Formats: sequence, structure tokens, C-alpha cells
Amino acid sequence: MSFKNLLVLISCVVGAAALLLCLDIFKPQREKLISLLPANLKDRVFGDLGATPKDRLFTLNELERYRGQVYLAILGQVFDVTKGRKHYGPGGTYHFFTEYAGTRAFASGDFSPQGLTENLDGLSLEDIQKISDWVNFYHKQYTYKGKLTGHFYDMNGNPTKAMNNFERLLEQAKKKPKYRDEDRKRFPRCITHYEVGFGRKMMCSKNSHGIKRDWIGVLRQYYQPGDSHTRCACVRDKGRPFSGDSSSNNGDLNHPYLKVYEGCKPTATSCYIEDTNLDLTIY
Repeated sequence: MSFKNLLVLISCVVGAAALLLCLDIFKPQREKLISLLPANLKDRVFGDLGATPKDRLFTLNELERYRGQVYLAILGQVFDVTKGRKHYGPGGTYHFFTEYAGTRAFASGDFSPQGLTENLDGLSLEDIQKISDWVNFYHKQYTYKGKLTGHFYDMNGNPTKAMNNFERLLEQAKKKPKYRDEDRKRFPRCITHYEVGFGRKMMCSKNSHGIKRDWIGVLRQYYQPGDSHTRCACVRDKGRPFSGDSSSNNGDLNHPYLKVYEGCKPTATSCYIEDTNLDLTIY
């Protein structure tokens, strides 16, 4: 038998075997065969035949192939956020989250290229909890597609040391109050978003971040001891303070951990700033 005829015969046998394996009657044999393959090879060779979407593994470069759709990665988990294209697509407020694997920025609010990183070193337990909350948000609002290999998952989809460390810190965070309730009520977070052509805008309202109240407040940088960064807070500027000296009539403006944002008026309830270290509201 000539080499050409042998090659044709082998191709026919392989093709017939592949066709048979597609039939439901051979499902046990098919699943057994697929289970023997590495996770990344399994996904690329068999696709949806043996792997569910939760098993799919991506590299950061591979995500660029889905520009027709809009994919975002956080904590090594990939989500299809195409239905939020106006926010995540080109020109959108949060398009940078689809260009970088920037888990840290979900907690730090630093949206610069340096801040859009997977390194979580130095974040507080509250920051760790915040990232977990964002992951839960994306699971509820968007479609989970798989895992991003690299920092949090290895090439076989197994958790890395970084992921194990995150989960350890998250367990510690859960043992404490989810958030500092008193601080949340006293200094509600500002609403922060990016407006194309104007920059980052911070605002206060009577319902900032779900804290309903009968006052709006003014913008301030707020430092919480133990945190690695400041955050934007809405501060009551009239009446008695939340606690402390009841003779004061300018709300909580005398709190020692508050500072006026550079470039913003002390009485501003909204302001555009250049500082990248902000909280964010994502849709």
C-alpha cells in the first residue's frame, strides 16, 4: 500500500471515529476520552462538545478576538458584558476594563494603566470584600464565560497562589462587619463616573450608593485608618455632627480625616477632578 493510500485510510478511520463519538450512544466513551485531555487543550479541540462555558480558558490576548462582543475580566473570571456596550465598548465610560485585567482598580479606583493591574498586595480587608462584591455583581448582571489564565488561574484552570491568598483574605473579611456601617452612614460614598471630553466627575445626592438621607453633603477626600488609599465621601455640612461635639453646627466637616479635593470648592456637591484614585459606580 502506497503512503498516499495509507494516509487516506487513516483519515477515513479518524473521521469515522470522530463522527461516531458525536452520537449520543457513544456519549460515555466520548466523555471518558475528553476527560483525559488537559483543560486548555480540551476546550480548544472539542469546544462545547465536552466542555461547558464555565470550563473555558482564555488568555488576555484571546479576549481581543471577541471585540465584536465585549468581554471583561475580574479576579480571573471572564464575563460577556456586551449588553452594557455603551459603558464598556469603545468610547464608553469603563472601556478600559475591557483592555486590561485590572482587578485592583475595582477596589482602589485607580484607573490609570499602572492602577489597572491584577496585583492586590496592600489592599485592606474591606477592599477584598469590595472586589468579591463586584464579582457577584457581574455574575448577576452579565454572562459568565470562563477563566482568564495568568495571575489567578494557571494554564489548566487551577487556582494560583494569588487566588488562594485572595480567598484566605476574603474569609477574614467575612468575619468582620461587611462594611463599616457607621462610616457608611456618616460618610456615604460619592457617585463617580467618567464623562468623555470632561474627565472624572464626583457627585453627591440624597441617595449616594444606596444611603438614603435628608441631606446631600459636600465632597471630601476621606482617609480611613488601615486603608491603603483615600476615598470620596459626601459629608454633612450643616447641623450637629454625627457624634462628638454637639455645639458645632457645620455637620462633620471638622472630622480630622477629611480633606478638600484640590481644584474643587469647599462647598461643591459635584466636581471634575484629575486625580485617578476614585471610587466608581459601574452598571
